[in-house]
Amino acid sequence: ELELGASLGIAMGPLHGTDADELLASADFALYCAKAAGGRSYRFFDASMRSESQAKRDMRDDLRRAMRQGELELYYQPQVELASRRIVGFEALIRWNHPLHGLLLPGRFLPSLEQSSLATEIGWWTLDEACRMAALLNADRQAPCKVAVNLFALQFRAPNLRDRVIEAVERHGIPPGCLELEVTEEVTLNDDEASLQTLKSIRDIGVGVAFDDFGTGYASLSSLQRYPLTTLKIDRGFIRDIQTSASDAAIARALVAMSSEMGLDTIAEGIETEAQAAVLLAMGCVQGQGYLYGRPAPAKDALAHDRPSQVPDEALRATGTH
Repeated sequence: ELELGASLGIAMGPLHGTDADELLASADFALYCAKAAGGRSYRFFDASMRSESQAKRDMRDDLRRAMRQGELELYYQPQVELASRRIVGFEALIRWNHPLHGLLLPGRFLPSLEQSSLATEIGWWTLDEACRMAALLNADRQAPCKVAVNLFALQFRAPNLRDRVIEAVERHGIPPGCLELEVTEEVTLNDDEASLQTLKSIRDIGVGVAFDDFGTGYASLSSLQRYPLTTLKIDRGFIRDIQTSASDAAIARALVAMSSEMGLDTIAEGIETEAQAAVLLAMGCVQGQGYLYGRPAPAKDALAHDRPSQVPDEALRATGTH
């Protein structure tokens, strides 16, 4: 039994094209938008579709140049033990040092990648950089410090994902447990059995797997059973009003309890005040991250933040780290 669905792109001549090639191209733009909207729908061509597609193509070309010229950089936000504020890890977040527009956040450029092969190229570079940082963080350190890095959807489905992870871990000589891969609900909703088995094989070698932004999409609770997770991250949307919103507090409390019962680490994102941290501690949440503990910073600043006693005061002032 097969359940089939269809998406439709519609273009009308001569309004949307004066010859066959232009008309088909317009219909193709409309079809792309119908698929991007989730499929099983139709879209009529609009001139803005062509300009939007061209803008994405230009952005991808600019990103490819940025990769070659070293303009991409990973910033690192600390993850702490709430009770002691001891740093237990960092989340790696990509930034673009654009020569004209300054420092760009990922929301400005990552959506342009979508299904582009450039996404995997940037993704493998990100993975390697995260492992390099993990090696620096764990040099001469007794308690391990992990680095979490986000996976692109194309990486998640790549047949060589496990091999690339092993190569990066071995190249930088870090224990596998010092690396954690973050996947989102959007990625896992479109997975297949092969991808799941690949993720399980990665977990088998000791690399952590975190479920990011859980509760904000459409993943079911069964996803927590299905995937070989080590960490559950509570989205900042449930933390922002945790003191005043009974529903947000109830969801956060339930996620903390469920994660604990399943033997997972729980990290609350977006903690900005002492009051929020106190509420989470009372709920039994052990770890968190947010502006209260540190903003995303370049690698050298993150290293200084992690080991302030080993960094000269002059270096701290130079990097702006507190």
